[in-house]
Amino acid sequence: MPADIPAPARRLSGGRPSDGRLSGRRFGGGRWERRYRRVVDEAFRRVPFYRDQWVAAGRALDRPEPTASADLAGQLHRLCPFARPFDPSEEPSPWIGDARLLRDALALAGAPRRVPVLEVRAAVLDRRTLGRFPWSLPRYGVLLAPDAKVVDAGRRRSLNAEALRLAARAGRAVLVGDRAAVEAVLPDLDGVEVVTVPRVTAGEAAGAAEAVLAHDPHLGYFAANDPGCGGLHLLWRHFHARAAGRGPALTALRGTRPALVDVVPHGAEGLAPDLCPRHGTPVLVPGHTLIVDTTH
Repeated sequence: MPADIPAPARRLSGGRPSDGRLSGRRFGGGRWERRYRRVVDEAFRRVPFYRDQWVAAGRALDRPEPTASADLAGQLHRLCPFARPFDPSEEPSPWIGDARLLRDALALAGAPRRVPVLEVRAAVLDRRTLGRFPWSLPRYGVLLAPDAKVVDAGRRRSLNAEALRLAARAGRAVLVGDRAAVEAVLPDLDGVEVVTVPRVTAGEAAGAAEAVLAHDPHLGYFAANDPGCGGLHLLWRHFHARAAGRGPALTALRGTRPALVDVVPHGAEGLAPDLCPRHGTPVLVPGHTLIVDTTH
């Protein structure tokens, strides 16, 4: 093919097997539970949303009542510690999410690790990498979703241009987003080798045959489907999971603003945590209960 004619975009599903990244060598049920207890204790001491549960119960609770993700809408101020309240005039919304969640979810899904990542979102972000440092890999860019509010088509093209250049220079890209949004932006990546990784609910991800990322509007990315074993693997370094009546209750182990403790993700009804028989790390499966060894 002549050099001046771009190759057609290729749509792949997933990447190389991720068994090494799923190894349970470092997972210890006891350490995991102790981290969860520390987060719970801190939330009850310092976060209005959880202290109010004590007041409503009229007694000290051992752990919070599971809260549906949808019920967190409009609660951001109450989910931040007393000593570090959220000030929208001074900082971006914490709901934007931690870049590490997307990076680690893609690693679990087996996506190429050094290829630029393009995420389809409703708004652009001041973020150039998913790594810890500005020069880290993978590089990152945003493509606006079809329903994103922009002045006109010209402004949309302008805002998308940097991410498209990033992919064109590399010749490859990992494209993440809702299925319909991914389909809509694929024509803009003509000539780029594209690995598509859909963003779906946990219920849709459980048992999926392809590599997908489980996402919730408030928790962000919290699990990924591994094509090798078929399990929906929890990002256990970032989240704790316990069985709740209507679905898994997840707790963010690293973030404190907002404090997210025992949150039931949207679309996770009927799922519960278990251990992957192949990798020994937490997965979300239909109707099981997690049993962990708490001696480590």
